[in-house]
Amino acid sequence: MASDVQVYGTDWCGVTFSIREYLTNSHVEYEYHDIERDPTAHDFVLSMNEGRRRFPMVVVEERVMNKPTLTELQTALDTHGIRPVRSFHRRDGQRRRRSADPVTPG
Repeated sequence: MASDVQVYGTDWCGVTFSIREYLTNSHVEYEYHDIERDPTAHDFVLSMNEGRRRFPMVVVEERVMNKPTLTELQTALDTHGIRPVRSFHRRDGQRRRRSADPVTPG
């Protein structure tokens, strides 16, 4: 099943890196699509931006955002009820996930 959050961008883009780092550090699950390596992702970005290659593009559920600030991104996550997921290890070595409180942008 696809994640509720998708990030479309490039590995060399600093803004893409910042958004991915924020989501990772906030323990929010997301899918990353490198538009330079994934032709389908590239075409999707073009189709959503009137033929322009604008990135990073973040999709939260069905809301499409271009170059969102971290505050805008967190607001979209909160609006859609997307909460951080934290992994922790049980004594038997199995990983479990639990929901955590929302993270406020720093």
